[in-house]
Amino acid sequence: MSLENKPITKPTKQQRGELKTSRIPIKVVPQEGPMTRKPAWIKAKAPVHPRVIELKRMLRDKKLNTVCEEASCPNLGECFSHGTATFMIMGDLCTRRCPFCDVAHGRPK
Repeated sequence: MSLENKPITKPTKQQRGELKTSRIPIKVVPQEGPMTRKPAWIKAKAPVHPRVIELKRMLRDKKLNTVCEEASCPNLGECFSHGTATFMIMGDLCTRRCPFCDVAHGRPK
């Protein structure tokens, strides 16, 4: 089915993976075979700083969603430990369909 024949949907729930990217004309094809290991210097450290836990608790109490958490950002620990968070003002959905981002696509309520 071509893009012209696909019905336009108005997602009301989170869309991830193929549901999110199906209407994008450029397809990302997973590579076959074993994945190449990343070098040690590129790996992010686990967010274990006390400030990270404090900031996450504050965000949960206020029912706020952050781009950092929704996008599975590897730098979350670094930013949160400095008291920095980018939150989403319309919930946990994004209206864009960026294939490189892990934030779920949909129509915020």
